[in-house]
Amino acid sequence: MNTTVTLELKFGTADGKTRSLSVKNPKSGLTAAELQPAMASIIGLNVFEVKGVNPYAAVNSARYVERTITDVITDAK
Repeated sequence: MNTTVTLELKFGTADGKTRSLSVKNPKSGLTAAELQPAMASIIGLNVFEVKGVNPYAAVNSARYVERTITDVITDAK
């Protein structure tokens, strides 16, 4: 069994949609008080643009996503 953890940061785009930024193997236990300023810093950089739209214009949400893979059959021949 293999489990991976990803931190998913969700932003509102300049055109009213939602865009995600995923971070693999994040520090565990991050709080909203720690993540909101970090996400605001990403927004403040204003270095991203997709088809003329800023994909990271507003803080939306953040969450940890755990994915567990359990092999049932391996190396079947």
